[in-house]
Amino acid sequence: MSEQEASTEEVDSSVEEGGDLVPSEEIIEMADRIILRLNPPHRAAIAKMIHAKAKTVGGIFAGYGVFWWLTVLQVENPGFTSIFFGPEFMTITIMAPALIFMGSLLSDFSRELGQLFPGLVSGVMFVLAILYVFEPAIYGLAGDIEMSKALWMTGRLAILCSTVLVAAKLLIDAWLLGWVKALMESYPDLDFTDQAPDEPILEEAILETEA
Repeated sequence: MSEQEASTEEVDSSVEEGGDLVPSEEIIEMADRIILRLNPPHRAAIAKMIHAKAKTVGGIFAGYGVFWWLTVLQVENPGFTSIFFGPEFMTITIMAPALIFMGSLLSDFSRELGQLFPGLVSGVMFVLAILYVFEPAIYGLAGDIEMSKALWMTGRLAILCSTVLVAAKLLIDAWLLGWVKALMESYPDLDFTDQAPDEPILEEAILETEA
């Protein structure tokens, strides 16, 4: 092997090794958006925020399960059937919160990645869940169902859906913070915390690695 070929291979290998010093610009921008929105005060606080949010989500889901068991399984439910695809009330108490949960996941996925289709699907899911929640009350106003029973059905559905909505938002935030934490551990020169909104994090990271 000639001396020129050996030097060329050394340059190529150094370029390949240097290519992993910082992630792509899209990943940097996504991590920056997450940090600016969730606003951890410093790097060490990210792990504490993940723990706090995860613990809160666990408590919310535990309370959700107890409320559903006491107010849906342990009481006599009216023979109510929705006009939207025909589920009964017991099924609606599962479907509506599930639609809220999946809609929250798709909504945040669309927001963080700038994807159109997940946002459209999440909008459909939210509208359908809202229709399921307020449908009994509308039947009560129309006189088809006793008003007290209609309001009790709508109230239970509203509590179940709002509880799942809060839990889903906290769970998504915890997952996003976990992703940023893993990114910062993979690239120790990156630090998204305590940054000004317009500060060019990518250029700063590149300059640090080159120095």
